[in-house]
Amino acid sequence: MDGISAYFVGLDIWGWLEIFAMVAGVVYVFLEIRKSPLLWYVCILTSVLNIFVYWHNNYVSMTAIQFYYIVMAFYGIHAFRELKEDALEAYGEKSNATGQEVTIRRFDWKTGAVALAIAVPAFFVLAHVIRAYALTHGGLLFPSQPLWDAFIAVGSMLGTFFLSKSYLCQWYVWIVLNIISVGVFIYSGMYWIALMYFIYIVLAVIGLRHWKKNGVYVD
Repeated sequence: MDGISAYFVGLDIWGWLEIFAMVAGVVYVFLEIRKSPLLWYVCILTSVLNIFVYWHNNYVSMTAIQFYYIVMAFYGIHAFRELKEDALEAYGEKSNATGQEVTIRRFDWKTGAVALAIAVPAFFVLAHVIRAYALTHGGLLFPSQPLWDAFIAVGSMLGTFFLSKSYLCQWYVWIVLNIISVGVFIYSGMYWIALMYFIYIVLAVIGLRHWKKNGVYVD
């Protein structure tokens, strides 16, 4: 017990920011499972915290992507309102009451193909930029960091976009990314962030099952 107390007492501001970011991130995924519109407001808070956490630990693309998350949060607020209106039109007020129902859209393969066509070249460009930046500033933690950093960043952009569109498949994207992220951040010594992503894996599986069981398509 004394060791645990000593650990927290010895934490610097960056350690506490990691913990706060982890807690906010877990709350965000809980809200995502329930598909609560509040998730986008927590997304903004989590992103602001992570800007400082990732920048301090030399994860350049993971820092930059937080600004994308903030922009997508405002888009998501609008998209969720639009989906609610479509659901009310399709099912009516009574059958679309809150409860356990989750309103979702069917995956649009054309939209998915366009998103993938943008994501693939973005991954290679981003990995090159990260590598060049890291070599210049001496911030490379391990040789393949730029590849993993870019993969997680671009994959997260896809996952967030799919979430804003209310696609069920976004959970599969997050499960894969979260598994990779646990290993990357353990290796980097960012243990609180690694723990956060481990919790994300569990919550993503729960979210997938919840959306499958209670999902109501509006198109």
